[in-house]
Amino acid sequence: MFNRTRFFGAYTLTALMLLLVSLLAACGDASPTPAPTTVAATTSVAVATSAATTTTAALTTIATTISAATTSAVNTTEAGDASTKPLVIGMITSRTGPLSYYGDMLEKGFQIGLDYFTKGTNKIGGRDVKVVIEDDGGDANKAVEAARKLVQQSNAEILVGTPSSASALAIAAINDKELKKIFVIDPAASAALTGANYSQYTFHTGRNTDQDAAAGAAFAATLATKTKKIASLYQDYAFGQDSNKSWKGIATKTSGIQWQEVPVPTSATDFTPYIQKVLDAAPDVLIVSWAGATGTKLYQQMKDNDVFNKVIVTGGVGDTATIKAVGDSLIGFQGEMDYWYQFPKNAENDYLVKQYQDKFKAVPDLFSPGGFSAASAIYSALTKSNGDTTPEKLIPIMEGMSFPTPKGTMTFRKEDHQALQTMYIVKMAKDSTGTFTFPIPTLVKEISATDAAPPVRR
Repeated sequence: MFNRTRFFGAYTLTALMLLLVSLLAACGDASPTPAPTTVAATTSVAVATSAATTTTAALTTIATTISAATTSAVNTTEAGDASTKPLVIGMITSRTGPLSYYGDMLEKGFQIGLDYFTKGTNKIGGRDVKVVIEDDGGDANKAVEAARKLVQQSNAEILVGTPSSASALAIAAINDKELKKIFVIDPAASAALTGANYSQYTFHTGRNTDQDAAAGAAFAATLATKTKKIASLYQDYAFGQDSNKSWKGIATKTSGIQWQEVPVPTSATDFTPYIQKVLDAAPDVLIVSWAGATGTKLYQQMKDNDVFNKVIVTGGVGDTATIKAVGDSLIGFQGEMDYWYQFPKNAENDYLVKQYQDKFKAVPDLFSPGGFSAASAIYSALTKSNGDTTPEKLIPIMEGMSFPTPKGTMTFRKEDHQALQTMYIVKMAKDSTGTFTFPIPTLVKEISATDAAPPVRR
């Protein structure tokens, strides 16, 4: 294809070289340098030095002119190429492993969000979008390998993911030192992502454990009316540890509250011993912080041990699969919830719900809006940057940026890049419409993004 910019750049350079030859001849140089027939992007011109001061000045002026002409031609061409090449977004998710159910929500929500904001064109800033997906299996080491592969082999310019907090923390660490790409995190929830392990490249659209606690911990403390004891049953890794810390920090502000911790190793397959520790402590309230497919077995074993009749159970309400597994034992359960498809009333949620039903014959689940929100953040930022993905351009745009999501408007807090968002207090009840065969959340209280704002932990 004819490249006008490259042609005129070469033409200009050749003409200037001929002028240089003429000047050398006029100054009496016996061995003029012939004009080259081809010009490279890094062309330099060797010039014979003349004793005459005026000749040196003339040559300097001509060499500067040639350099400027060549640089202008090359830069213009490169800019044109960059604006037309596909925008590669690298997604690290869990297609296998204990968090694969959440990974599926992330993928589906992201694709629906991308379709919504690009109006079906799949273009952002005039660039075709290519989403390349790597599976981390819920393993932090695999997540790091996946991030490197996406950037170094697939040329990803932005990273998105992942369900595992441990994986997200590991990616953020190597991204901060090595890859240096904007990393939009969802649905991983560790508060350390925007706190102790803060990175300027990290933007967290997913809620964090502090936001869960802001919504639910004070409520949990009001339920501890007899012994003032609260037991915390949690997974002993990044998410569970941070969740326990966040809920404890708020709940124990209530005078007299005693806190009993029961951490569960991620390798555990039988939860009965840990459930028994809870019952031995005889608390008024049990707070459960759990994520992943093992939640169904945990709640089933809690049901088998009559926990729901012996202790007030609260915490975060899980995904639909977990709710189904527990069944009617959850009726009356009150706790915090990140999302239920019937709560938000806005165009983004309407679109998400309809597309989910049309494409997948299901309603959006707990983290489906997270993928949609990540797509919104990327679209909003790149629309403002005209498709420029360099962190130097995007970071000042994204800090303080508000963007529409199925949960309403989110805003990246400038201080730590955590997205402020609406949260919910719910009560589980039997579905009176007959649509669902399992208990569903009913709204007790909507907590605004401002009221659910977590502390800045940087």
